Amino acid sequence: MTIRTEWVVLDTNVWIFGLRRQPEYPACVKLLSSLNRLWVKVPRQILRELQANLSDEEMHELFRLLSRYSERVDTQWDKADPLLVKKYQRLGCRPGDAVIAAHLEALEVKTIVSENRHFLSEVQELPFRVLSSSEALSELMS
Repeated sequence: MTIRTEWVVLDTNVWIFGLRRQPEYPACVKLLSSLNRLWVKVPRQILRELQANLSDEEMHELFRLLSRYSERVDTQWDKADPLLVKKYQRLGCRPGDAVIAAHLEALEVKTIVSENRHFLSEVQELPFRVLSSSEALSELMS
């Protein structure tokens, strides 16, 4: 399994830190500048979180990126399967995390990149792995 050949999801925080060019998260900035080498799915829940947290200007920049790499970035507007959301809530996920986990499972994505070290850490035997941006960059460059 490698992010060079498989679809991944970038968590909301990766998009935000990368778009804002946060100096304390250089790997997020580098990942967004490497979209031409990644296969990224953007589920509805992450789009909603981005819309709630980004300025209008940042949203325009996001959609410019998404359209620039449209052959490698697949925006998913479908709602998460409520049964899968409930499954992850029963396993102990917070509501937003449960929706993202449900999207990952439904989309058969095996990797999420997140700067939230505790993202889904409460759930055992996930059908996908969680990488930090630095870990993802290392895998991408290897």
